[in-house]
Formats: sequence, structure tokens, C-alpha cells
Amino acid sequence: MVFENKFLKYFMLVLGSAQICFLGWIFYFHYMCMDHAEHIHASWLIWQGQVPYRDFFEHHNPLLWFVFAPITALFYKSALILYVSRVFAFLCYYFAAWGLFKICRDFLNISLTKFLLALMFFCFPYDNNYLLFELQPDALMWAFFFWGLWFFLRFLKQNTAQQSRELNIAFVLFMLSFLVLQKIMVILALLGGYTLFLLYKHRLFWTPVLYALIIPAIMAIIFMAYLYYTNSWVIYFLFNYDLNFWMQGFMGDAKILQSWMIIGALPVMAIFSLHHFLEKENPYRNLLCAVMFLEFIQKMLVGAPYIQYFIFSNIVSALIIADFVVENIQFNYIKILLIAAVGTFITFTVLNPPNTQYPRYFKVQNYIAKYSRDDEPIINTVYFFFNLYGRNPSYYWFGYGNVAQVAHYLYDVDRAFDLNEIIRENMPMFIYFTEYINLLGASNKDYLYDYRENLRDLWTKIPVQKEKQEDFVKRWIQVSFGKPDLRFLQHFYQMSPYYPLLVRKDLVHRTKMKQN
Repeated sequence: MVFENKFLKYFMLVLGSAQICFLGWIFYFHYMCMDHAEHIHASWLIWQGQVPYRDFFEHHNPLLWFVFAPITALFYKSALILYVSRVFAFLCYYFAAWGLFKICRDFLNISLTKFLLALMFFCFPYDNNYLLFELQPDALMWAFFFWGLWFFLRFLKQNTAQQSRELNIAFVLFMLSFLVLQKIMVILALLGGYTLFLLYKHRLFWTPVLYALIIPAIMAIIFMAYLYYTNSWVIYFLFNYDLNFWMQGFMGDAKILQSWMIIGALPVMAIFSLHHFLEKENPYRNLLCAVMFLEFIQKMLVGAPYIQYFIFSNIVSALIIADFVVENIQFNYIKILLIAAVGTFITFTVLNPPNTQYPRYFKVQNYIAKYSRDDEPIINTVYFFFNLYGRNPSYYWFGYGNVAQVAHYLYDVDRAFDLNEIIRENMPMFIYFTEYINLLGASNKDYLYDYRENLRDLWTKIPVQKEKQEDFVKRWIQVSFGKPDLRFLQHFYQMSPYYPLLVRKDLVHRTKMKQN
């Protein structure tokens, strides 16, 4: 790596060292996202022979769970799975970054210096740092996709009827990325449209393209056969497409739930650097930019709510900005802007520091795993502790929140989740005693005019209207997660060493026996 500018050299050394320390802090301390526990447990259920969608509620494509299932078995009943899953997620993102670097080096004329600077820019929106250690399907999806894109661009560069191996591999990797998570369809559709354009213009040969579609088609047939023979065909499409479409309306005003400083800062800055990045002699740069901005616009139009929806637009924007900065680093105004960007990042990080609850999660989960028996039910509480290896007391095991309530409202697949009814029926050994959160209220949406109007509009579009419009609006403005029955809990439960985790009185002897 060659530095042509002393300022850039020390800027990257200092910033890189600081970000590595920050990532270490996040890895050990930052709290466990609900998705993190969801996918650990879904993987465990797969290992137990359960079928997603049919046997337990999910609304993602399933490949991640099959890949991660043996790891959950290897760490059965061990809270270490929390950190192992973080390592797995980080390795997926590392593998994705490696594929992206090969794309930069082989097709975009972006040096290692520019690439590393782009990674630092990618971490400027602070939530991107937290993503690197969350076990979400996005991590594995991007690992498959970026390597698929490298093979795809390599085929375009060769462009011969005989050299189709790269395209075969690319299409298989694209299919694998889809089997991990369906949201990649937008980018794949854009690349597919570009491929059709090249075929129409006779810049590609039809034969290798058609042959490359054979293996993905077989993979798709196998997947559809799996859904059909496990009796999960209908519910798969309901939850993975129909439900996810409706969720945008039920979640609030169907707009971005995170600030522009997180999801839009890098794409906006990339616009001002775009003229430098685009090159007539480099069609791959132009293609990448076109796909990125079109995908970003689509996500904005549908109101994609979370930062993981914008990984592609953020990293490509970071590449565009880094390319411009390195080429113009000799100008003082560029140096001032870099220092100002770092100051902004520090300010937002101080205002939104990591939630340092993860070591506590580890201790609580380790306590639960140590003293609970196989096949005992564990009831999730939003944000606090989660069912990793226990039995599910309800079909909607992880979704005691608006996702599950919307699914029940639309499809009646399972009865509505009633906290106290489930506790009485299952009598779990552990209950995390806390008032359940009204997420919509906590998001300050319960009094917003726009949200009320959105709900009224949503009511007119629901296929089966089960109640009057105003009753529907009131129901979803006042979504409540209930309160545990205090009198019942006082009779059957006592406090564990980890406040406010309760343990059943008639089973507390287990903990004392093992301690002795």
C-alpha cells in the first residue's frame, strides 16, 4: 500500500486504529438485537428437524439457518453461542469485503488504499459498525452476492461463448444469496435487466447465458419441492412476501425509522463525487453506480426501515467518496472535510453509544442454559432475554411484537399471543419480569397524524376487513405487549440472582443442587 500524501497516511492510521478499538468494544459489549437471537434459535429448530414456516413462524428465506444449524448443535446449551454467532457474522462480512476488494482491484481500478478508506467511510454511520456483529441473513447474503458479482463481471470482461464457467458460478452464487434472503431480488433484477440489454444489443452470446441458468433453475425446483413436500408452500409465500409487504404499513408511517445521517449521508455525499468516479472507458464503474442508485431509490420508495437494507448503497457510496478523496487529498478543503466528518462521527457516537448489555445477556443466558432442562418452554421478552435452545410455547416464538400480531391479524395461523395465558399453560422455569413495551408508543408514533392517516389508508387495502376503520386505527395505535400477572407470579415464582429474572419456586432446588 503506497501513500502519496502524509496527511492521508496518518489520517488512515489513526482512524483505522480507533475504529478497530471501537469494533472490539462493540463485539464484547453491545446489546443483542432481537434478530440475533431469532436466527440462532431458528437454526437450532432446523437441527431439531422442524420445518420453517410450517412448524414455527419466520418471514425470511431459510438458507442461513441450515448453514448455522450444526454450529448451534456444537454449542448446545452454551451461552458461548452468542459470541460464536458474532464471529460467524463478522467472517461473513469479511468474506463479502474480500469479494468486493477483488471487484475493486480487477474491474474498478480502485487501489487498496482507496478500498480501506472506503471501509472506514462505511463505518461513519455508526449503526453500520453494529451490523458487523449481528447474526442476520444479510451477512451471508452479501458474502454470496459480492463473489457472484466478481464472477459475473469477469465473464462480461471475457465475453466469449466458450468461457461460461464464470457465469455458471456467478448465477449459482446469486441463487444462494436469494435463498439466504429475498431482499437481494432488487439488485439481481437490475443485473438481469442489464444482461438482457447486452443480449438485445448482441454484446453477449445467448448460449452461455442459457446454460448458466440451468443449475439455478434446478436449485429453485429443489427448493420449491422442499416447500411443497413439507406442506409449507402456501405459508412460505404468505410470510416471506405478503406479510413483509403489509408490515411496512403496520410498522408506522411506512417511512425510514432511522435518521438520514445513518441511511442517506453516504449516498448524498457520493452524488457530489460521482463525476470523478464515472468513466467512459470503465463500464463496470458505471454499472455499479447505476445499480446502486436505482436500488437506493427503490428502498426509499417502499420505506425500507432499517440500516441493513442500505448496506449496498452505503458501501458503494463509500467507494465513490474514497476514490474522490484520495485523488484530491492535496487540497486543504478535502482535509478539512475529512476532519469535520470524523468530528461528526464522534459526536453521533457519543450521542448514541453502544448499549453495553451484552455481557449481562451472556450471564443471564448462561444461567438459563445451565439450569433449564431439555424441552422446557422459554418465553421471549422483547429486548431482554431470548429463547435460544428451549421449547417454543407458541407458534410465534420470537414475535411477541408487532410482526407476530400482524401475522395473526392477517392470516389467523395461530391464536393471538396472550402472555399470561401462555405462562399459565406452560409454567416456564424462568420469566424475565418486566412490563412489556408498546413499541409503537415507544417510537412516538401513537399520536402522529401521519400514522393515523396511514392506518386509515391501510384499512381500505386489507383484503378482509375484520373491524370498523376507527377500531382498526385504535387497535394499531395502541398495540400493547401486556403486563405479567403480578399476583400469579408472586405465588409461583421468586427472584433469581439476575434481577428481574424470576425462577419457579418448585424448581429453584435445581440451581442449589448444581451449585453444591
